[in-house]
Amino acid sequence: MKPFSKLKPMGQDNSRKKDNVVYSSGGVDVVEYDGWHFINDKDMVVCLIYLIEENKFLLRMEYIPPFKFKDSDDYFLTAIGGSMEAGESTETAMLREIEEEAGIVIRPDFKIEFMKPLFVSKSNSAKYYPSIITLTERDYHEIKPTGDGSKYEEMSKTVKIDMQYLNSINPSDLITQYLVDKFKDYMNMNVN
Repeated sequence: MKPFSKLKPMGQDNSRKKDNVVYSSGGVDVVEYDGWHFINDKDMVVCLIYLIEENKFLLRMEYIPPFKFKDSDDYFLTAIGGSMEAGESTETAMLREIEEEAGIVIRPDFKIEFMKPLFVSKSNSAKYYPSIITLTERDYHEIKPTGDGSKYEEMSKTVKIDMQYLNSINPSDLITQYLVDKFKDYMNMNVN
């Protein structure tokens, strides 16, 4: 059986036909390319923020319906981040996501460094642009997080976690685990 074989092909008059979109709904496109069917999604920025003077790092406690579909938990520990909007640079997207989700406004001349981009999975064309961001008190100020306006964003929050708990947290997804492991390396805390 072919993947997504029960999905109906899009109409011939669709202007996205050139992209070989075989299914589209709610911002999700399934594309056929070179014999593969996969999700064509927006690239995403993700980060773990370390507040030096507070000796705390920031992650999200989020309500995520796809995770809840497979797991009975209500909230999941994830990285700060989200999708890049059309025309946005990785840095602009990261600054926007940090402000929306964490209420952290980073000073304009602060340079965000990104690690190597990583594909989300074999079945998705999107890439993650990960970053570990260390901030001193001079690098930012805090405001009330605005979120993106979705009900799920309103149900979620950014949490400050004391460094003493770094080795005991249990991230809910691979990219968050990757960022936590990279942060441990950065802090020379990885124990093999």
